[in-house]
Amino acid sequence: MAAGFMRELGQGRVEVLSAGSAPKDSINPVAVEAMAEVGIDIANNTPKVLTPEAVQHLMQSSQWVAEMCAPSTQVSVMKIGF
Repeated sequence: MAAGFMRELGQGRVEVLSAGSAPKDSINPVAVEAMAEVGIDIANNTPKVLTPEAVQHLMQSSQWVAEMCAPSTQVSVMKIGF
């Protein structure tokens, strides 16, 4: 959901990469429904694994990285592109 909001609010000015250390097979349908209620479509998103290589790349090439953890061990990493 955080990545969906960041993509929407960033309006193309932000590159958002979202992945988890132990992602599920699909996006939670409750999250899809909640985002649809505010006009953001995340229905076609798929959970991705956050690899050490991806973290290394982000740390070297990003101007800013935010990590958000939840009890589900999901992580969103956001790169701000100016």
